[in-house]
Amino acid sequence: MKPQPTGVIYTILADDKPIVALAASGREAGDLCKEEWFRAELSALKSNGEALYGTGVRLRARPAVENELVMYQEQSDKAAASDEILFVYLVELDRE
Repeated sequence: MKPQPTGVIYTILADDKPIVALAASGREAGDLCKEEWFRAELSALKSNGEALYGTGVRLRARPAVENELVMYQEQSDKAAASDEILFVYLVELDRE
C-alpha cells in the first residue's frame, strides 16, 4: 500500500499561473520557491515553447484548489511509492 501524502497539497505559481503541485507544509512550499535548484529546473522545463521560470518571474505558493487537488491525486495514485517529492505539473510540458 502506498503512503498517502503528508501535509497539504500546495500549488506553485509563476506570475500567478499555477504550474506545479506538491505535498508540503506551507513553509516548505514557500521555501521551495526560493531554492536555486528548483528555479533552475523550472527554467529548463518548457510549456508551449516558453520556460516555466525566467528572470523577473515571481514564484509563490498557495494551497491547491479543487481541480489542482484532483490532478495531484490522479498522478499520486499512478506514481510508484517513493520518498522523493512528487511534483505534479499542472501545465502541459513540451517534449524535447
